Amino acid sequence: MAGEEKQTLTPKEMILQKFGVKAIYRIEEVHVSSNDCLYRCHLQLPEFSVVSNVFKRKKDSEQSAAELALEKLGIQSQDDDDVDITVDEAWNNIVERIKYIFSDEFLSVDHPLGGHLRAALQRDGERCGSLPVSVIATFDAKINSRCKVIDPSVESDPILLMSYVMKAAAKLPDYIVVSPHVDSLRRKKPYPPATIKALATTHVKSIKAEAVHLQCTVGGEEVVKPVTLDISSGRYYLDIIADKLGLKDGSQVMISRTIGKTSSGYECRVYAAIPKLKSSDNSWKAREKRPIIESSHLEKSRNAKASFVCGVDIHGDAIVASVGYPWRSHDLEHDGVTLKSFYKICCGISPNGIYKLSREAIIAAQLPFSFTTKSTWRGPFPREILCMFCRQQQLVEPIFTISTAPVKPMSCILRSYQKLKDSECDEKDSECDEKDSECDDSEYQYTSKGKEEIPESGTGYRCEVKILSKSQDLVLDCSSRKFYEKENHAIQNASLNALSWLSRLFDEGDGDPLQICYTDDHLDAVFQQRILMKEAVPKGHFRNRDEMNQYEDQVRIQTITKGSLVSICYSVYLDVDADFSKDGKSKKELIESNEEIEFEVGNGSMNPHLEAVVTQLVVGQYARFLTNAPAEDLFVTAATGTQRDRSLLSDVAGFEYCVRLLGVKGPTEKRIEADFFKPSLSKQRLEYVVKHIKESSASTLVDFGCGSGSLLASILDCPTSLQTIAGVDISHKSLTRAAKIATFKNKQGSLQPQIYFTP
Repeated sequence: MAGEEKQTLTPKEMILQKFGVKAIYRIEEVHVSSNDCLYRCHLQLPEFSVVSNVFKRKKDSEQSAAELALEKLGIQSQDDDDVDITVDEAWNNIVERIKYIFSDEFLSVDHPLGGHLRAALQRDGERCGSLPVSVIATFDAKINSRCKVIDPSVESDPILLMSYVMKAAAKLPDYIVVSPHVDSLRRKKPYPPATIKALATTHVKSIKAEAVHLQCTVGGEEVVKPVTLDISSGRYYLDIIADKLGLKDGSQVMISRTIGKTSSGYECRVYAAIPKLKSSDNSWKAREKRPIIESSHLEKSRNAKASFVCGVDIHGDAIVASVGYPWRSHDLEHDGVTLKSFYKICCGISPNGIYKLSREAIIAAQLPFSFTTKSTWRGPFPREILCMFCRQQQLVEPIFTISTAPVKPMSCILRSYQKLKDSECDEKDSECDEKDSECDDSEYQYTSKGKEEIPESGTGYRCEVKILSKSQDLVLDCSSRKFYEKENHAIQNASLNALSWLSRLFDEGDGDPLQICYTDDHLDAVFQQRILMKEAVPKGHFRNRDEMNQYEDQVRIQTITKGSLVSICYSVYLDVDADFSKDGKSKKELIESNEEIEFEVGNGSMNPHLEAVVTQLVVGQYARFLTNAPAEDLFVTAATGTQRDRSLLSDVAGFEYCVRLLGVKGPTEKRIEADFFKPSLSKQRLEYVVKHIKESSASTLVDFGCGSGSLLASILDCPTSLQTIAGVDISHKSLTRAAKIATFKNKQGSLQPQIYFTP
């Protein structure tokens, strides 16, 4: 199918996809003679810049600059020649690359590995010059790409990747020293004394970097607390992290891929202990086999939070930090990772968190469960969120496959509806009432399992979404049975279905995006999400009885209907009453506020407690209410992240909402009809007319105020006794259109009654 064809992106398109307008290209003309002119491209990205070679065409220089940027970022270009090389050639490339990394000239290269190597040469004793294997596996894009040729699964398996580096280094016995007990490499021949002396005279400032320590206690409970990395002059920062983790040195530290960025734009990574491998087992030397981890290491408690953040199983303690050597400088760069920034990274992993962060409303907003129209949707569209999620989890871009529904004549629809109606009438009244109440809420919900919903007329669209891993393994196959009038609505709702399922997986805290999770095409029914609109104030209490009475006197019913677009301003406070405070004092801290935010009523895009209150207000009215406080991670993400804010949670605290309704824009007539009339008014009217025509055996029908003739055109789809049909309207334009439609419909039918239209 066309939707499953792999789309190849150029390097420039990949840079645009990742950085957008932040990627700035500047073309420089290079005059080689009076007649000839070449071009060089300068590409400026937020963290570094690159300069291409000279080319005859401007676009070639831009593509070259984009390729250089991708190489620095460690991203493999899709048109790379790696797919054409053999496994043996890949092994040879890795061996050559390792030899180059430990050459004299590499020390002066602006490469993160160069910074690590210079720092390793200043280590004491036998560790001098030893470069951890995890560093090579993490920061060298060339070795990464060649290892993927050998086995694509290395992208999600850092242990296998490190074993390949060790195996390749073992092929250089005269040049590289490989220790069987330490996961590090060093050059066999010492570096020139002048080089070592120059490094010794280089002054390195001592730094203190804020980080987050994810501790695993004996009982398996996880403790998240801040920690400071005191990196003194002359010490390798990985050795400092190893000390915090209780490890011997930096060679035992595993480094994750980038999990997010700090507020200043610096990359954050997870540092944890490398699992111990069975030294007696040599099966890992086979290319297809993974190293076997000792059972003693697996006995350590699994760090669920660290595993969740980096997508790899972590056992024992872990540290989240933003420290390392950049491309553009030889100096060690760092930024503080606070509790707030860490929890923000955790929040941004799930689709629900991505939507919350995009709306800048961590407490108030949540991922909607339905997509209705572009005009009422707020925030990034579901398809954009799904693509963002796939890129973040290093998955292939989602594949969308569109299918269309066959056109059904109105007579078939009426017969199907009549049979359904007759069967419902045979059931008990209580069961009918129950079905009716469910039907009232289901128009924009997911369809029931096993039932295929066909559009009333014309062509409908249905979308299937597939998500694959980089190794082309199926991660998710999501197909809805519901058809939509517009192709874009089908795509957006299919994306939203997949996002809702993934949010449930990740919100449980054990999300592994690379685990095969195939679901059939009944996904909508299996993972249905519904928000029940409440007519009463959410459970909680007001600050005093007068406020509560005032609220009840002014607002008694829900005044804002489903589908309306409302605008509010709100503030959320953490409130601790003096009666429940440990020190006997009342406390109140602002957690989140928004001067103006819009949302659609009834699609689940807002906190249900907040939405339930807002729908009972009138424009300009103000309300205040209390609810229970959410989980700590959500609270710290929205709050300032200080120790004082966290200490307030130790008291019996609640959230106080203060909200004012700024404006309301009602839903469209089509939306109102879909919400309140099942089936639609047009179908009910058609059924009524056809029923009376058949009962009276009428031969003539006159429609006064026929408009564009929609009713008459629908009647022509149904077999009746009519011989003459007439339409009357004051609009000549509407009559002209009605005549064209009716004439076309009449020619297609087996019966051809006479049709007249007159003003």
